[in-house]
Amino acid sequence: MKKILLVLFGICSFITFPFTEVNTKVYSKAMKKDVPITVVLPNGYSNSKKYNTIYVLHGWSGSNKNYPEKTSIGKLSDEFGIVYISPDGNYDSWYIDSPLKKDSKYYTFVSKELVEYVDNNYSVYKEKEHRAITGLSMGGFGAFYIGIKNQNVFGNIGSMSGGMDPEQYKGNWGIDKVLNSNWFEYNIKDIAHQLIGTKSNIIIDCGVDDFFIQPNRELHKKLLDLNIKHDYIERDGAHSWAYWDNSIKYQTFFFNQKFNGK
Repeated sequence: MKKILLVLFGICSFITFPFTEVNTKVYSKAMKKDVPITVVLPNGYSNSKKYNTIYVLHGWSGSNKNYPEKTSIGKLSDEFGIVYISPDGNYDSWYIDSPLKKDSKYYTFVSKELVEYVDNNYSVYKEKEHRAITGLSMGGFGAFYIGIKNQNVFGNIGSMSGGMDPEQYKGNWGIDKVLNSNWFEYNIKDIAHQLIGTKSNIIIDCGVDDFFIQPNRELHKKLLDLNIKHDYIERDGAHSWAYWDNSIKYQTFFFNQKFNGK
């Protein structure tokens, strides 16, 4: 039977399920506040062994609870013995250290503070080869941006329906609240050259009916032009949870292969 562990304000309650879901908060020194996170642990999780990790970033207007509630990461955690970490992205942070909102430093939180917290509180591998980051929509952008800038932390980088070119969307989805200049420092295609010679394993997928399909195709072409090895997938589907639930299965399988050196 499964246990979902809910941790909130120091009060714990237990519900039975195969995997374990931990809802808690992590203090961010950079932002001087607690940030909600959800950790999904596989059935039989034990401190006597080490686990691979996949950090999953939600999309615009979402929360840390989206993946456990709307995808099958619990079952995937059990099947592959993987620990998933889903942080709250404050609705529309775009996972950057905003030059406009000085108290919005979700790049620092995810890439440094959250990784440190997980490494210190769970029995996980600390080597980059055993750590992956991916996300959907806004989170797909965030995962790639963070992954590119922290290849020594995340040895595996993914994106599902990622908003890879925020300059194209300025005025939408809260982007102008966190960013309004120096787009070349954030557009993934413009910083893709930082992956030249990378040892990171990369996977990108997007539905053919998704409104983000063109920027993903352009990024795919840019990576090919730069001779950067990556997996690129287009499948039937749109910007929807039905697509992302299917996508996270593919990406988990991909990451698990890489975790095992395949």
